[in-house]
Amino acid sequence: MAYDGELFKRFRTLDRPILRFFFFERPTLTLGRLESRRLALDSLPYPYEIRPTGGRAVLHGEGDLCYSIVASTADSRVGGELLESYRKISGLLAYALRGLDREVRLSQERHVGLEAGHCFSAPSFAELTLHGKKVAGGAQAREGGVFLQQGVILLSVAEGWDGLFPGPAAAAMAGLNDDPSLPAVSRADVERSVAAAFEETGVVLERHFAAI
Repeated sequence: MAYDGELFKRFRTLDRPILRFFFFERPTLTLGRLESRRLALDSLPYPYEIRPTGGRAVLHGEGDLCYSIVASTADSRVGGELLESYRKISGLLAYALRGLDREVRLSQERHVGLEAGHCFSAPSFAELTLHGKKVAGGAQAREGGVFLQQGVILLSVAEGWDGLFPGPAAAAMAGLNDDPSLPAVSRADVERSVAAAFEETGVVLERHFAAI
């Protein structure tokens, strides 16, 4: 997460957009920069990192893939006003995942009750759903004509979610590999499909891959 922050700080508006994929090798919580200020960090049951973007808690496990995008807000393909940019990026992610035979959809409304729970408690505007359940989430930070969007795509739901966030919110999330009738997809499959979707629109990307 700190590396994303450095990429964000160093990016110039004429630079090529950066697409980065990464994942956590052990269960880890990430927290939005504002959320982290209201929590007792010393009492968290997992190692944690603070995202330079916003949003609520995410428990990362072996079944998810994180991505980040750094680009100019003036980029016609992925930029624009905040919600416009978020919708464009979600549309590209949806296109990529549909290419993997996952019938994801974009949520059209901001759902109520988003102040409590975790990042996957309910979809917000233009977030990805699979059979009505949230399968990916993200948030943006902006400064000086540049934005950083960080997000996570669930291939499967980590076992620790139920214990960490008991209640109905834990049932609002889905993984790409939940349907046993479909061939399982890997992180590498998702990386290739997402990168190809961006490049198909004409976005020239600098790619960064990492495990944490």
